[in-house]
Amino acid sequence: MIPTIRSGRGNIGPLVRSNATSATSFLLVLALAMLAAPVAAQAPAKDDLARARALDREGAKAYGEARYNDAIRYFEEAYRLGGPAFELWNVAKCYLRLDQPEQAAEMLERYLSMPNLPKEDREEASQQLDTLKRRPSPLTVSSTPSGAQVMLDGKKIDGRTPLSISVAPGQHTVTVSSAKAAPIARQVDARYGRAVIVDVSLAGEGRPAPPENPYEESDAATISLRGALNLSIPRHGSIGGRAGPGFLALGTYKLTEAGPVSIAAGGFLSLAADSWGNRTNTTNQTPTCGPLRDAQSATALSVFGIGTASVRLGSSVRLTGIGGLGLAGYFVDHVGGDLFAPSCDPSPGLRPTLLLGAQVDYALTQRVRLSAFPLTWQIHSAFGGARSDPRDASGAWMRIGIGVGAGVDL
Repeated sequence: MIPTIRSGRGNIGPLVRSNATSATSFLLVLALAMLAAPVAAQAPAKDDLARARALDREGAKAYGEARYNDAIRYFEEAYRLGGPAFELWNVAKCYLRLDQPEQAAEMLERYLSMPNLPKEDREEASQQLDTLKRRPSPLTVSSTPSGAQVMLDGKKIDGRTPLSISVAPGQHTVTVSSAKAAPIARQVDARYGRAVIVDVSLAGEGRPAPPENPYEESDAATISLRGALNLSIPRHGSIGGRAGPGFLALGTYKLTEAGPVSIAAGGFLSLAADSWGNRTNTTNQTPTCGPLRDAQSATALSVFGIGTASVRLGSSVRLTGIGGLGLAGYFVDHVGGDLFAPSCDPSPGLRPTLLLGAQVDYALTQRVRLSAFPLTWQIHSAFGGARSDPRDASGAWMRIGIGVGAGVDL
């Protein structure tokens, strides 16, 4: 039921009261509204108040004559000139008569945001807004061909398409299927009792469903596996290293997705062949072992736990940022040269290390990806036995990598 339009302080019928009591009440409400306004606000002029009262009367008259669009204009202008807050409620009632519940709800929320509303008015307007929001919506589902099965939020609906049912407000999943076609799901939002229509085209008898787009990324994939060959450029404290070949591998599990953005967690492996010079011209031998073999090369291995954040830039391209913490180790038999004090039994140990990187994927098919790693950056403290004199390798060790590879999404 739609409450009657208000003019002054009382409920009235289709026509406006024109007696002195109504006029006095209207001016009293306007005065109270002015007193409740912030001190910095400028009070309406006396002429504006008279115009607001006249517009309010015309609005009530238009409402009684079912001229609801005219009534809205009158009530809104009366409120603009300093009329009481219930002018907004009057506008909401007009929108209800025009079957525009969205606009009515907006006006009711605006009215209820006003301070110092009478308790009974606030309760009635709140109840009216709640009723609007709880309106069930008619849902009509049709298909080509007809006679398909319908499920609503995973529950089977009696009957076959075309069919109509009533649904509660909120978001719902409507799934339409037949024995000869793959199910089609649609997300719908039922609001303010508005009709919701779902119309789908199913594959007809003897016609298979169209193939998947091989270049469209699969949103259902949760596991990503990648491998890449890369160029590794190390730096050992203040000593630059020689660029060498390397290998990257990573796997992630998608934790959540919101629109084009997804968050994942997993692991990252980095393997690189390091080599360095001997500009100090030190002897690569020890009294116990004699000349050292391959004293200026080693295999670097790093393992990380990682988190990734990626954004889909198109149907075929995804950009991913990588961050992680892990351990770095050096696999070596003999060491010497610029980096280490000569040793035939080195113990470089493991070092905590930080990883930052970027990854770009291009979809070759719905599962297969071409991947590029334009930047991977690792940093950790120096390994045990690193020189500090005559050349200093005891500072932070870093490694920059650039690689390309491929992978799959499962």
